[in-house]
Amino acid sequence: MLSVSFSKAKQDIHHQNILKTRSNIMKQLKGTALYCGIGVSLKEMEEHLKMASELGINAVFTSLQLPEANKDEVLRDFRPMADIAHHYGMLVDADLSTRSARMFGIDPKNFKEIKSFGVDIARLDGGYTDEETVNAINNDVGIIIDLNASSITEKKLEIYTKLGANTEQVRFCHNYHPMRYTGLSVNDAKKQHKLIHDYGFRVSGFIPSLNHQRIGCSIGLPTLERHRFMDPHCSIQECYLLGFDDIFFGDDLASKEELTFLATLEPYVTEFRMKKTLDCDVNQWLDGRVMKGMGYGDNLDPIPIVRSAFINAESVYKPWEGFNDGIVAERKRGDVSVCKKELLRYAGEIQIAKCDLPKDEYIGKIGEIIPEDLPLLEIFNPKIGQKFKISIVE
Repeated sequence: MLSVSFSKAKQDIHHQNILKTRSNIMKQLKGTALYCGIGVSLKEMEEHLKMASELGINAVFTSLQLPEANKDEVLRDFRPMADIAHHYGMLVDADLSTRSARMFGIDPKNFKEIKSFGVDIARLDGGYTDEETVNAINNDVGIIIDLNASSITEKKLEIYTKLGANTEQVRFCHNYHPMRYTGLSVNDAKKQHKLIHDYGFRVSGFIPSLNHQRIGCSIGLPTLERHRFMDPHCSIQECYLLGFDDIFFGDDLASKEELTFLATLEPYVTEFRMKKTLDCDVNQWLDGRVMKGMGYGDNLDPIPIVRSAFINAESVYKPWEGFNDGIVAERKRGDVSVCKKELLRYAGEIQIAKCDLPKDEYIGKIGEIIPEDLPLLEIFNPKIGQKFKISIVE
């Protein structure tokens, strides 16, 4: 009788692990980063995790294979750091290899041991054969496996499938790149994301912090090279526009402002920050209002503006009645304009210039997208259902 009860208890635990894994696998992750053994105290880590969780950050990325990390400090601080993260409801995503696991006395094939170390998501980064990778994916302790999104191929996915990989315990995560000029290009990311999404998996990547760089990595830890020195407000949104489902800071100790961007920016609504050039109150109608981007049917040539979808002029044009010829001028890249009432059903349409454009007597400028957000104009694509909003800044 005892053995039957024990067996049932094990089954119940296994079932709970499965349910928890399924819940976590589909969760959108917005993550900070912390690394043990590189001079950051446990108190600092606790303060950072508390602040991040209060903002809405729900995961922390870390690594068990930093060559510069002090091994004794990692052994001392890793589990307490993970416990603190769990206390604040955050998942712990740890980068490891077979070699680094052994270095810390962990059997890299024993995921019960890895879980006991405080790991919820294990990013496998070297040393595992195809069979061992599938065994890791099929672990029965509820650990999600992150595979390398930057290097995965369709052939490798087919191998894992044939070997019986449980696709409900797999996510994909890109590398970050400490060395300049080694990050992915936009086209590289698009290609990998199409493959990964075609198989139904989620993909995550990294952006750098401009507030704090990890010790020994003074030029940031991005997935995409173009993000290395980019404002996080822009790099976060570019990641979403390029098909990243989940985003982590690669650098540790991102600032409160940076984490707030990550916690609040929405995947399907691109926020452009604008400085007003019109001396009247446009906040009531424009500031923060979500607008549907105008799709362009079968037009294969990119048009030089971002447009809001058709607007009912009767209900929204009133705030723009004060326009006059003084605000009609040549448009520069990033200029925000509104269509005047002479354009009838287009009256009140918001336009953002993607390049310099000539003067149009029926288009009046109201503001300018700040320089930090101009790169978003290159990637914003209303054809795939993306929306946008304009927030006014001083």
